Amino acid sequence: MTINKIAYLLYPRMLLRISLHLLFWGLLFLLRFYLTLISFNVYSGFPVGIVALLSISAIALIAAFYYVLVTFVWPRLLRKRKYFRAFVVLITLLIVYTTADTVLERIILNACGDCMATMAKNQPGYYSLICSDISNIVLKRVLSFGSPFSLILVLFVPLCIKAVLNAYRSSIESLKLAKENIQLEFNFLKAQLNPHFLFNTMNNIYGLILSGEKERSANLVSRLSELLRYILYDSNGDSLPLAKEVKLINDYIELEKVRLNFTKVVFDCRIDEGDYEIAPLLLIPLIENAFKFSPDEPGSYISIFLDVLNGRLRFTVDNNIDQQRVSIHRGGIGLKNLEKRLALCYPDRYWYESSVSQTDYSANLTIDLV
Repeated sequence: MTINKIAYLLYPRMLLRISLHLLFWGLLFLLRFYLTLISFNVYSGFPVGIVALLSISAIALIAAFYYVLVTFVWPRLLRKRKYFRAFVVLITLLIVYTTADTVLERIILNACGDCMATMAKNQPGYYSLICSDISNIVLKRVLSFGSPFSLILVLFVPLCIKAVLNAYRSSIESLKLAKENIQLEFNFLKAQLNPHFLFNTMNNIYGLILSGEKERSANLVSRLSELLRYILYDSNGDSLPLAKEVKLINDYIELEKVRLNFTKVVFDCRIDEGDYEIAPLLLIPLIENAFKFSPDEPGSYISIFLDVLNGRLRFTVDNNIDQQRVSIHRGGIGLKNLEKRLALCYPDRYWYESSVSQTDYSANLTIDLV
């Protein structure tokens, strides 16, 4: 599942979000209504309609408290570490909630004479409380922690869901930001790569034309055209067929070989019949590195091996190195970009290591493509 799909699930459209919220509160109402009917409580023996009204009013007030809590208290006070102001607001909200709950309960019960008679007979203590002054009821419910405790019990589930979703959303936002940063670096790499190819290859083609090698020059122009088209346009997707990447590698190698006089370049490619895809331009930095740092002198070599079997890609590059070039071009963006893209595109699905000696450099990469 891609980051965009996960983000869509965590941030559904407004209509769907409203529907999900209504569904949650509706299920909570049904649960409260059912438990009130089957259990022994102060509303035992009341008509079903009255129990339903009492449950609806209670759930509506709890929902109102919840939305004020998550849309105002949490983002504007608690997250900004305004703890004293948040405490004052919460106490005020608790008093307002308890008062509203008490008033609505009295209105509903007073509209049902049989209910009050049943309560006076079966629950004289609660009947005496409900008939007392509203301020007295609110004070007792708040100071006895009856209202705070009932709110905590009911709001525990939605607040946990909210916290988990916020944590996932933060993770997804971080991943999206990381992907955007990688894409920016990737675009910068392409912008850096294109002039490099163009400048060197055009000079090589110009030299071949002056030498009268028209057929070879035409072949290189075709390869250069295909390579630039791939880099500029085809590589904008998240993944492309592996066959296209292999063709890019072949074109790149042929274009670079023109300027070499002594270096032996070998590209060994073995791919099974699977239909594989790979992140575009993923392997080019390793190959570019080999050509950049290999000395063009007798005995020099660049060995490139690509193998894909049952969805596992193995890619190795071995070459001689010129220590003077290495000391001049330390810390290139290409290899750093490669490691970041591997971590982003193939998390826990790749293995990469490189080793360097005084005369040789070796890079080994393994990726599970499926």
